Amino acid sequence: MNCAQAQELITALVDNELDQGERSALEAHLNECSGCRLAFEEELDLKRKIRQAGERMHAPALLRNRILSDRRIFPEKRRSARQWLKTLWPASPVYQTALALAVLVLLLLPTYYLSAFETYDSFRRGELPVERTQNSGEIVGRLTRAVDGRFHPMGYDLSAMNMRPVAGVVRQIDGRKILVAIYQGEGGSLLCYTFLGSEADAPPNSARFFDPDKKMNFYAFSRAGINAVLHREGDVICILASEMPMDELLALARKKSRPS
Repeated sequence: MNCAQAQELITALVDNELDQGERSALEAHLNECSGCRLAFEEELDLKRKIRQAGERMHAPALLRNRILSDRRIFPEKRRSARQWLKTLWPASPVYQTALALAVLVLLLLPTYYLSAFETYDSFRRGELPVERTQNSGEIVGRLTRAVDGRFHPMGYDLSAMNMRPVAGVVRQIDGRKILVAIYQGEGGSLLCYTFLGSEADAPPNSARFFDPDKKMNFYAFSRAGINAVLHREGDVICILASEMPMDELLALARKKSRPS
């Protein structure tokens, strides 16, 4: 077993979901590979922290009652807790982990990323002051000049999704300039945030996905119906934010990313 194969199976090992053959092969690899063994130990530690955090979390009674009584959310006769869990909880262990982490990130997200989500909210409400243009080169040039050419906004061809760049804006959050390219079209809206940083800038407790082909990490997190995926290319960080489903946004980020 090589490292790429091991990375794909570590989460399943922690969740005790491997058959005996896969488990034996992976454990043999972990005994020989310090890097993969460290990744396994980090996954164990993460699961322990999730469990501990979950044990401390309790929704306020007022909020719980408001949600359960809102007929826009639950228009039918209220089901049992077990029925709702079966309906809402994803079958895949990978997405079970991602959903659990997304709930934690919602509660623990730093101010820095809350500001980024607020930018998306402002755009969605039509309150974000942007200068629209049909010229994508003009958007790139304007944003690049705003940071004196130190880096460029990550641009993607989303024409296959019926989306195109329509505007750009520069935001300053926690002393850092962030270039925001805005895409719109029949496929909805998507904001691409670009700034200088490292993977240490990923939100704590975000769901981490390793792409063995590109040898890159992707970090997924959510807030109030907005999903986001972060990845690093060199010393530049990119965050894609959209209301599209998390699995689709993650697949888009993995497809469009370019290894350093």
